[in-house]
Amino acid sequence: MDFKYKISLIVPCYNSEVLLAETLDNLLGQTLKDIQIIIVNDGSTDSTADIIADYAAKNSNILCIDQPNAGVAAARNNGLNYVEGKYTMFADSDDLMSNTALEVLYNALEESGADVAICSAEYFGYGGRKPHPEACALAQIKNINIYNRLIIWNYMVSNKCYRSEFLKASGITFPLKRYAEDGAFCMQVFYKGAKIIGVKDAVMYYRRRKPKEGFSVTQTISYNLVEDMFDCNEIIAGAAKESFKRTDCTCEDKEGYLQEIYCKVYSAFIQQFYRLIWGADERTLALMKERFEDLLTKITPESRKKYAHVEKDLNGIMLSKEEMALKPSLTVIAKKPTKEFIASLYAQSMPHFELITTDNCGFEYENLTVLPEKNFAKEAKKAAKSSFVLKESGKKPIADNRFFKVLMLIKKRREFASFPVFAIKLGARFLLKLRH
Repeated sequence: MDFKYKISLIVPCYNSEVLLAETLDNLLGQTLKDIQIIIVNDGSTDSTADIIADYAAKNSNILCIDQPNAGVAAARNNGLNYVEGKYTMFADSDDLMSNTALEVLYNALEESGADVAICSAEYFGYGGRKPHPEACALAQIKNINIYNRLIIWNYMVSNKCYRSEFLKASGITFPLKRYAEDGAFCMQVFYKGAKIIGVKDAVMYYRRRKPKEGFSVTQTISYNLVEDMFDCNEIIAGAAKESFKRTDCTCEDKEGYLQEIYCKVYSAFIQQFYRLIWGADERTLALMKERFEDLLTKITPESRKKYAHVEKDLNGIMLSKEEMALKPSLTVIAKKPTKEFIASLYAQSMPHFELITTDNCGFEYENLTVLPEKNFAKEAKKAAKSSFVLKESGKKPIADNRFFKVLMLIKKRREFASFPVFAIKLGARFLLKLRH
């Protein structure tokens, strides 16, 4: 089969005006020039379309596809229809790559005859720069077994380059979901018997945004997102079980492998949804409880214990706001807080807290107590359900949504448990500053 380009890149865009130009400049600046850039404008309402049109007018290898807003999965699937490259990659509209990444990936695939190449990945932006440990470990492996458990912890689609013919022959497309759809896509493709290689000299840079810049899908909570996460992971587990029936199956510990998939679901549930529980409505809470309880019937106690570190700062898993309000790990006392301050508390990734104040600024939560101004300090101290008390002015919002989490991780360490609150707060701020 003849191909017009060496690599096709599919870039879905939705209201990407702020960072799209930087991403396109990065792709056009690659040392490998023989590339096709397929930009799928997913019903943007800002100036994204104008930016795309400007770049397409100046670069004949850029193809613009417009579609009504249907989500990133539908956009990627649409882009697959226009691939003219021997290999296919997916790039988000705010991600970057090392400037030789595409050339290195192309050469590695050509030399090895592999179907998929996995490169290193690094996070940058909010939270500082740090490597994605599993992606970087996989990139060091010359020939990767499709049942290598590191892959389960590297569902991201952007650090993988696929042979287009293999991808087409697999018949796999992205499930029309908004959470974990990339993992469902990648794993189903791999289970078709893909030959996978690691490429350590190519790096994909995955951007994390600050909360004030707008939350990504993995920083929000809703009924549909919870449902999508569990559904996509059921697709993955089901595809794994089907792959075990293949005559060339190389999985030596099938039950252990499935447990790793369930551990990934458990970890994702705690980290991405449970930690945002105050933003969940009753319908979403009911679904979280139902799906989590179902998960616990599949995951062994030994597996859960293995990944207990994901809830190390928490006071158990309580899927009831009322129960959580009765057992806070810390108490925040702020006499006259601003609305922005209160909002920053409920954006924290450690939800086991309570707030005692004289003004709720219109917020109503089970863990928020309003007391009269008279004798407030004395009454607030008496009302506190936790012995770990933070007295705050409440004027400025807490800038980092990991502040409570780091506080509790320090507090729960035996050598720091007896430290005064102000010292633990200083330690948490210092650690968070280092991470930036």
